[in-house]
Amino acid sequence: MKSRGLILILTLLVLAGSAFSLPSIMGFRGVNRVIDARTIGSNQMAFSIIGRYWSSSDDYSNLHFRPVGSTSDTILSVEDSEHLAQGYFALGYGITSFMEIAARISYVATYYEFDLTPPRNESVGQWDGVHGMGDIMLGYKVGFSPTPSSEVLWLGMDNWFSFAPSSNQTVECEEYDGRFNAETPMYTMRQPSLSTGHTSMGVDGLISADMANLWPGTPLRMHVNVGYSKYKQTVTLNDYRLQFDSTGHRTEADQVLVSSIVDDNALDFGIALEFPTEFAVLYTEYSVKKYLDRDSYNHVAYFTPGIRVYSGGGVIMDFCFNMGLTSFNSEFFDYGHGLYQDGSVDIEERNQRAPLPDGGTQDWGVSASIAFSSDLLDRGPGITTGTVSGMVTEQEEGEAVEATVSFPGTAVADVISDSETGFYSATLPAGSIPVTVSADGYKAASATVVLEVEQDVVVDFILEPQGGIGQIAGTVTEFENGDPLLATISVVLEDTTISFESTEDGIFQFDVPEGTWTVKAEADDYKASSDVVVIETDGTAIVDFVLKPELQTGQVISFDNIYFDSGSANIKPESYYLLNNMVEILNANTNAVVQIAGHTDSDGSSSYNQTLSEQRATSVFNYLVQRGVPARMLTTMGFGENQPVVPNTSASNKAMNRRIEFTVLSTR
Repeated sequence: MKSRGLILILTLLVLAGSAFSLPSIMGFRGVNRVIDARTIGSNQMAFSIIGRYWSSSDDYSNLHFRPVGSTSDTILSVEDSEHLAQGYFALGYGITSFMEIAARISYVATYYEFDLTPPRNESVGQWDGVHGMGDIMLGYKVGFSPTPSSEVLWLGMDNWFSFAPSSNQTVECEEYDGRFNAETPMYTMRQPSLSTGHTSMGVDGLISADMANLWPGTPLRMHVNVGYSKYKQTVTLNDYRLQFDSTGHRTEADQVLVSSIVDDNALDFGIALEFPTEFAVLYTEYSVKKYLDRDSYNHVAYFTPGIRVYSGGGVIMDFCFNMGLTSFNSEFFDYGHGLYQDGSVDIEERNQRAPLPDGGTQDWGVSASIAFSSDLLDRGPGITTGTVSGMVTEQEEGEAVEATVSFPGTAVADVISDSETGFYSATLPAGSIPVTVSADGYKAASATVVLEVEQDVVVDFILEPQGGIGQIAGTVTEFENGDPLLATISVVLEDTTISFESTEDGIFQFDVPEGTWTVKAEADDYKASSDVVVIETDGTAIVDFVLKPELQTGQVISFDNIYFDSGSANIKPESYYLLNNMVEILNANTNAVVQIAGHTDSDGSSSYNQTLSEQRATSVFNYLVQRGVPARMLTTMGFGENQPVVPNTSASNKAMNRRIEFTVLSTR
């Protein structure tokens, strides 16, 4: 058993990974059973609805069964089944950036399925069980990072309390099977009772490590929990000794009313690892509970792999499989009934054989949940669109032309007009949109469309036959300061390529045949840029290039003129221009991993500024992703007021400290 558990722990270490983890079955931010040391965030809320089903098999190879009226036992080999269903509603709320509270209520159904092996099936019903309210849990959690500059490590603690109603509903065996009669509660199940009026409490130490902030490109997060829990059960039942008269009928030789309070103290350990993909998080988890007051069969352990699917709307769906790792022996969970049949039994012996407060290990189980977390909401500015459509025909006969319709300066892919009808259509972001149409053997055509939100604009193009010489001219400058660059300019039309050098002033000018040309500018230490231009006979096409720098590991790009609403993470419209330029830089360096860091001045409390800086970094992240920057390129970090570039001694200095920094972590 120890080797089996060791193998599964090693499997956990191999299968790891994470981007976020919300919420656990306790209501706290976490994985499944294991809790994350990080908190959900100030004034953030998460709730989940969780459904679980468990199944276990009980094999009896030497079961004594005596049908009614018989004077002898039949020895049976049967396989009975246990079924457990659990439903949870869990709620978590962030009071501050370092503290959250949680609540949970549960509903439980536990059933025993008898194997109807003859002659047992002559008089025994197949199912027996109970269902009803489980328990109510309340708790709180605190967490902080001892490495605030990188948030590699988080430490925390949680404390929880639960209360259960005193229903004491139990599953009862329906027919004599060698040990029980119809009035005797069947305590040999893993979860025989709906509730025993128990109370519970626990405390856990929490550790979380985020490897993505230590080794960029390694999105691995690990959580470790070590804790203590205490349980108290109130158990009351009538226990019987059985005997049979000469006709085979049962009589009760003796009976006793048993009432006891069973205390259990337990040590808890759990480890979980997560690995994110673009749309989901894969995770694995190992958990074990060791009961200190039990001499035999005193621990319960599970191995749980799962997947968590999430969306930008804050909705999470979670699916996992639970595999029990510890054995179950019914003789040690019958509340001393077996010992009572053979002789006397004291209350301590009964308590040793009481059912475990959270049930014995199930063979296997599945779990599904749907959750919502407000800190995963997409709060960035929305992108509004309209539609541009029309016909592409040739000038002489008015016949349809199969042409390429492009939208330079946007992220929208080219569309092809229909060869039979000439029709094209594209959905574009609202604004001033350039449209270029090109086809073999025809002069290119272009137009600029002013598109409003949800507007449909019709633009038809009539293409002229190709011919003649025109000119391409323009400038090459660098992005940050607008200085001229010495660059290589190449133009391509089908199989023809022409290359020129710009002057030291960044100016170029040369003649080319009319047509639609792809023009490309290249310079050392800069990302190449290209554009499509239409050259008409005796005409000049002006194309200016602004080359973005090729990002280098360790490079820092800082902006103190990205503005937000006062005390808010809402980005002001005057900041869109800078952020759109950053979109261009990042999309020109798609192999880079860049950290978005928020910084504030010293006005306000330190905790307030820390939360505000994190929220502002997240808003910038959302803005960039919505405009086409791959999310895998970006991480976020908030530093609050901890890293000023100048002392916070004047209004102008404070303005410099309120900034967003982009740090290149790697270029792969």
